[in-house]
Parts: sequence; structure tokens; C-alpha cells
Amino acid sequence: MRRVGYGLIFLSMFFLLFTGCATFKPVDLNPRINSGQLVQKTNNFVVLFDKSASMNDMHGKPRFVGNPTRLIYAKDTTKNMIATMPDISLNAGLRTFWAEKTVLIYGMAPLNKEDYTKAVNSIEMVNSRTDLGKAITAAGFDLRGAPGNSALIIVSDFDMSPVVGDIKNVPDIRHEVVIDAISRVNTEYGDKLCVYAIQLGYTQEGKDLSEQIVQNVAGGYTINADRLENPAVMATFVEKVISGNCDRYQRYVAKPVEKLVIVVADEPIVQEKVVAVAAVAADKVVVLAFEDIHFDFDKSTLKPEAKAILKRNIQILKDNPKAKVRIAGYTSASGTNEYNQSLSERRAAAVQEYLISEGLISSDRLSTIGYGETDPTMYEAAPKELYSKAAKANMRALFQIIVQ
Repeated sequence: MRRVGYGLIFLSMFFLLFTGCATFKPVDLNPRINSGQLVQKTNNFVVLFDKSASMNDMHGKPRFVGNPTRLIYAKDTTKNMIATMPDISLNAGLRTFWAEKTVLIYGMAPLNKEDYTKAVNSIEMVNSRTDLGKAITAAGFDLRGAPGNSALIIVSDFDMSPVVGDIKNVPDIRHEVVIDAISRVNTEYGDKLCVYAIQLGYTQEGKDLSEQIVQNVAGGYTINADRLENPAVMATFVEKVISGNCDRYQRYVAKPVEKLVIVVADEPIVQEKVVAVAAVAADKVVVLAFEDIHFDFDKSTLKPEAKAILKRNIQILKDNPKAKVRIAGYTSASGTNEYNQSLSERRAAAVQEYLISEGLISSDRLSTIGYGETDPTMYEAAPKELYSKAAKANMRALFQIIVQ
């Protein structure tokens, strides 16, 4: 009886592991296309698919059964993306890369979802290095002569190979080669090309390289594959690809305005020190130090400790009546881009309301902005860990100050 029980449990776990992708139900984007709400501006796309040795590592996403390899998770993500594509005319390509090789295994040809999915299913793991730079260069040739606008979608861990022969952790992705290749492609295509980086795994090195890639093109966007498991998030991502919605990556990062100085302090700085800093500033910009405040998960209400901090910040504002404040709200990585953007704006607004109602700070000295989950103060290795140290650090609002 016990053997039968164990057998049933094993079969159930096996079924869940290998049929997990079947639970993905793509959002139907055809009504949005037909109604004109979603306008197609992208005519061509190429997926660069990493099948090097490091893709055999675990993706790192928590599951009841276990973690799939990055390769398996990447294949599921790519197939889900294709399933979400609306019924429109697209010229498509699928190019794998590994070692010093790169092969176009589909296209360039009109997108046929069934054939494209078969091509994705045919991808197998190899034990070798990653030559992303060569693949990017080859994709530039794939798109050459294609009419209209194009998308380059890179599906990779952007990380080193764990083992090559007897050598461990080989730094086989040469960042300078990758950046040179993407810069050359960007020079050729300019604003006719959007680049999307889908990261597998959660290594900081991989995240850094994916961000560097999209920072070096006319338009780019990066996201972890884990977030695309949600059909609604995948639909939003596909809409970006279809509509060519890929503003420069820098626009998603909090940037100071002209002469803006941002200082965040764990403890308040005494005013005498602040004045001393201002006295030596050549452009007569006064530097003020403010503490940032933090929120509970999915909340925009001010906690008692946040109000105590704001009272100290209010006093600094009263002591510097020429100061104008921009309040920037942020969130952790859990949740959709759209929801986090809204939440970050609500957090900034809550701070503004408190400054006006409790501190009697004039509204014409205040402005707010929300940055969602962009520009985190700490990298979140596992976004689904809602109360991790990094997540708590990112649920914040900070002050951006300028005094002329």
C-alpha cells in the first residue's frame, strides 16, 4: 500500500513538472488588433536563443516539484510568446547560438506558429561556451533588407558557462564584444530596431549585461523570464514587441533634473554641515540631506516610523523655504509593470499629501513621480520573495531636492 502511495505521488509530481507549460493560457490580442487599440508597427522579429552550457543550470524559480533548467524554461517562455502573438503578418526568425556557432533554424519567413513552435522544441542542450556577440552580428544580417521596423529578442541567461572541460566558471561572454556587436547593429538600424532582453536565472552578472545591451540601442527593454509566466504580463510584453513600444531604456530609470542633487541618509544630517557644503558649491546649489521612507508590501499608507521621518524632513523644508521637492515613489519587483507603476505613484502622492496637510508645505513647492520597480536600490534575486531584504529596501519613496 505504501509503495502504491509513493508511486502515485511520484506520477503526480512527474505530471506537474512536464505539463506545467500546458497551463499557460495566452491572452487573445486579436480583439485589440481588430479594434485598433493595438497598432502593429513591427514587421520583423528575430529571437536569439542561448543553448550554451550555463543554460543547463536551474532557472531558480521556486516550484513545488522542482526547478526547470534555464533551457527548458526558455523554451516554454518562447513558445508562450509565440502563442500570444495575434494573427498578423510578421516576418520571423529563430537563431540559436553556442560555442562559436550560430544557426538560423527558422526563417527568415512569414510566421507560422506551428512550425515556429516545432523549431523551438527541436533545440537541445550542448556543453559549450556562449558567443552572444556573433549571434547579434548574424541577426543584423538576418534583418538586412527587411521592410519596416524590426525587433531583436534575446533569450539568454547572459551568464558565464559553469563548466567547459575541466575549467569551471569560464568567463566566456566577453562583454566588450557583445556591446560592440549590439552598437554596430544599432548604428545600422537606429530607431527602426527595438531590442528586448529576456533573462533566464537571477545572476547579477546576467542582469547587468542584459541592461547594458538595451542601454546601447535606440530602444530597448529587459525583463526576467519568470515574470512572463503570467499570461497578462506576457501579453503586455508582446504588445510592446508588436507596437514597437521601446523607448530608450534610460527613460525607465530615475534621472535627476538639471542641477538636481539627490542625497539619501540613514540618519538626518545637521544643518550646519549642509550649509557648509552649500557654501563651497561653485554653482550655488544647496545640498540637502533627507531620509527616505519605506512602505509595507502592496501598501501606500504611511507607517508611524515613516511619519516620524517626514516630520524631520518637513523641518528641513521649513528651514529652506526656497527648496522645491520632487517626491519619487518606487516598488519591489513583485507584480506587473502597470500595477507597480500605479503603486509607486500612490506612494509618492501619499507623501505629498502628508507634507501639505501635516507640514503645511505649499503645494507649489511639491511634485511627484512614480518609477515603478525600475532603478531598485537593491537587486531582487527572487521577486516572489515578497519580504526579502531587497524587496523591503525597494518599497520606498525618496526626496529629490534643488535650491537655486
